[in-house]
Amino acid sequence: MSPIKPDLAATVGNTPLIRLRRASEETGCEILGKAEFMNPGQSVKDRAALWIIRDAISKGELKPGGTIVEGTAGNTGIGLALVGASMGFKTVIVIPETQSQEKKDMLRLAGAELVQVPAAPYRNPNNYIKYSGRLADELRRTEPNGVIWANQFDNTANRLAHIEGTGPEIWEQTGGKVDGFVCAVGTGGTLAGVGMALQPKG
Repeated sequence: MSPIKPDLAATVGNTPLIRLRRASEETGCEILGKAEFMNPGQSVKDRAALWIIRDAISKGELKPGGTIVEGTAGNTGIGLALVGASMGFKTVIVIPETQSQEKKDMLRLAGAELVQVPAAPYRNPNNYIKYSGRLADELRRTEPNGVIWANQFDNTANRLAHIEGTGPEIWEQTGGKVDGFVCAVGTGGTLAGVGMALQPKG
């Protein structure tokens, strides 16, 4: 394998497992942490971003110069912006205007165009996630290179990133010695995908 990566997207995944010494000693168990902070956007969400983009490309929905739209107040926006830019795509992130200036600055630094909307509950049609879906539909009418709504909560490519990536990595890195898996849950993609990858292996 070449030590030179062709682009930023190629650096996503294959993060190491690190033994959590103190936790392991206190419990008498071997507890390992997956170093997802070593992804280019410093989070596991870079994986979902890459798989969502690849899926759209494979379906012909996104061509070079096309646009990725998502409503997110979290790390998925950073992942989509960084990975998308490295693959030649524009990213538009819809974000509640109440989010911190630091988060807005980070998204802009990652290359995203920001659309700020008033904070509204999910049931409101102007909630930032619902707004982003409508914005993608609107932009699609005039963008010849394609526009996708990443739609991370319902997009099964999110889960697939962990079925094909994270889960098999964990299995290989542990030599198949996995008794349990714990992670934080937002969309549920990491938990569902890793679970689907590991459970059939026993």
